[in-house]
Amino acid sequence: MIAKKNRLYLITGIICFFGILWLGFLHFFSHTEVTLCPVKNLTGYPCPSCGSSRAIDAFLHGNIREAFLINPLGILSLFIAVSIICLILVDLISKKDYYFRVYSAAEEFLKKNKLISALLILLLIANWIWNIKKGL
Repeated sequence: MIAKKNRLYLITGIICFFGILWLGFLHFFSHTEVTLCPVKNLTGYPCPSCGSSRAIDAFLHGNIREAFLINPLGILSLFIAVSIICLILVDLISKKDYYFRVYSAAEEFLKKNKLISALLILLLIANWIWNIKKGL
């Protein structure tokens, strides 16, 4: 269990670190049309999360409507990432494992509630179709 917890914290930390670096890059070089999306680079079609970085950037600049129209997953991922970072910081300060417990509870909830899991997958697919239709 400790190995699973450490792996979760390490992977999450790495993803958050590079996500923040990417957002910083976009903030200073937003005039460039750089994409790291392997799906879009290989197929020319956007993935469900394409545009999330631009959506987060728009949201942070107070353009909530624009952010939602670019990709609502960007706003959701921002709130999830901030929550995760806060939980990890609380864990580091308090020497507890709140983040691991929240993650484990969410994972168990989704395993038990197949209907909710299916609904989330359908929403992801709908977002993907929307990204393709709007030519993202």
